[in-house]
Amino acid sequence: MGKHCKPLIAFILCIVVLALSMGLASWVQTGFGAIRVSTGYFEISEGIIAYKLYIPAGVSASRPAPAVLIMHGYQNDKETSAAYSIELARRGIVALSIDEYGHGGTSLGMRAHGYTSRKLSNLNKTISGPERFLTMMNFSTLEFFNPSISGGIKDSSMGGKDAYRFLQSLDFVDASRIGITGHSMGTWSSWTVGAAFPDHRAIVLQCGELLVPEYYDAENIKFNNVLLIQARYDEFDYFRDYQRNVTGLEKTPLRYRDFMGQASPVEWNRTYGSFSDGSARRMELVQNNHRLATHDGRALSAAMYWFTHALEIPTPLADSDHIYMIKEVLVLTGMLAALVSMLPALLLLARLKFFAPLIQAGEREPRKLLPKKSRRQTAQIAILVSGLTFPFLCQLGHGLLPVPENIFRMTIGNGFITWLTFLMLLSLIMLFFWYKRGEGKRLGINLYDLGLADKDRPGRINWSVAGKSALAAFLLTGMMYVLVCISTALFQLDFRFIWPFFKPFTGERLGQFFVYLPFYAAFFTVNAGVKLYGQMRLPEKKSPAGTQLAWWGYSVFVMLGGVFLIVLVEYIPFFLGLGPGADLLFSSLFGGPFMSVMILLIPQFAAFFFLSTYLYRKTGRIYTGSFIVAILASWVLTGGSAMF
Repeated sequence: MGKHCKPLIAFILCIVVLALSMGLASWVQTGFGAIRVSTGYFEISEGIIAYKLYIPAGVSASRPAPAVLIMHGYQNDKETSAAYSIELARRGIVALSIDEYGHGGTSLGMRAHGYTSRKLSNLNKTISGPERFLTMMNFSTLEFFNPSISGGIKDSSMGGKDAYRFLQSLDFVDASRIGITGHSMGTWSSWTVGAAFPDHRAIVLQCGELLVPEYYDAENIKFNNVLLIQARYDEFDYFRDYQRNVTGLEKTPLRYRDFMGQASPVEWNRTYGSFSDGSARRMELVQNNHRLATHDGRALSAAMYWFTHALEIPTPLADSDHIYMIKEVLVLTGMLAALVSMLPALLLLARLKFFAPLIQAGEREPRKLLPKKSRRQTAQIAILVSGLTFPFLCQLGHGLLPVPENIFRMTIGNGFITWLTFLMLLSLIMLFFWYKRGEGKRLGINLYDLGLADKDRPGRINWSVAGKSALAAFLLTGMMYVLVCISTALFQLDFRFIWPFFKPFTGERLGQFFVYLPFYAAFFTVNAGVKLYGQMRLPEKKSPAGTQLAWWGYSVFVMLGGVFLIVLVEYIPFFLGLGPGADLLFSSLFGGPFMSVMILLIPQFAAFFFLSTYLYRKTGRIYTGSFIVAILASWVLTGGSAMF
């Protein structure tokens, strides 16, 4: 009886941990009850913009407060700005965080930004390619630049100007005291909003590009009280003034003269000018990379100092008094509990007669293994091929691969499926020849050995079980989808750690999910299924826990080893002061987004391989695990990534 109750107890425990974690995280995001948090939409002429609003206690129409508009970076959303939102609201400042064009719940795609055929780094040279490539290559071109440069740019604020007007319209906001901040892509939005609304009080640029005065009417367009947060290890060259390193930038005329307004080189982490006349300037150097700058403690402290002084907010809280990371850790705990809950849920589902065949009953026949030398060589080839192709195929698919842009709308997703599909096709061809004519045939490997068939019929795929595995995968991930919808409704929190992971779908994003799912299903079935748990399977250890840990570690090593290599190639030269490796070896075209995204890709896929390893061990086949992680990966991609 106790054995049969274990899956139910484990499932209930996961749900309890999930509920407690998300409930506590919600309490933290309200400043322990001192902040009113709400989500919603406001309409513009072309569609809707989604937002999250943080209102400090005591703020009302009779007691209006200053406000800050917060805009996220590329591949993020309004919830990524939670650290700034929470800390500002704790200090008595209304915080409005929006989903910019192409992100989150906002209905307009990134194409609403517009594009030109010129790139600022070389105005005499025109660029061409798919519209999504032209749009992304024109983030630096802002609508208030000279018409000869900016013609074709529709809205470089990415919805920020409409959000600023929305803030001004709120009766509990002091419209004379509004600040602006943005990260990465959001810094170009911040410049644009600042140019459109000269009454802004302050701008905080989280890893931003500085403006060349010759590009716009610098005599009449002024920006008030600007703080630049500079990440030392920023992977994007335009946020390093197109230099290899940040060190020394404080001595360039663009920095000390054009931005800081000084006649000679300046110092990092020192304020110049005056808040009273809008001339305050500062460059805060943080020892971090591009993506993590949004949650860097020093960066947050500098931003809190900047806004409380520029907006004239007296507060008893120290600039370094932060609670935002408590919320992030709690939400991470809740997300992991939701993921793990699918494992006991599968065991409960398998008790039903219909799904009982998912788990092969009785003692399993020993499966044939590759010799150690062959397994090692196969792993080495897989690691090298995935690593060497990652920068090039991802970047190709991201901007230049000629796909129908109204169907394949996930910009960075196009890069991933280009890379993963290449790896899948290559593995499929190699597996076929290995199985039919190579070592697999000589060893007598059958479909049961590859995790595709039953032990009593080792030469035939059981299509009924494959179909039931797909249905079970949708039911289990559907259960998790219900959980995230409940969390969003009750706590206004989805499942993430800083960056978007699992969110409720909009209608458009749900359609995109089914567009990209087949590519992920093919990859996880072939590479992270048949090849990983069939051809390259390790022998079992003495205990189930030992087998799980050994196989999981091996899966991460084989499937992510190539990405780890690129991490070393990118960051070792950077840490040595030479500059980012991708820029040095290939060119800046292959740096940036797919280098910085590795910080998300590695832990995400590592968690997926833990699930697929467990599910293979429990079911004896690769289907359920492959289908579940394919659904999860496609959900992460299409639920939270940028849409063109």
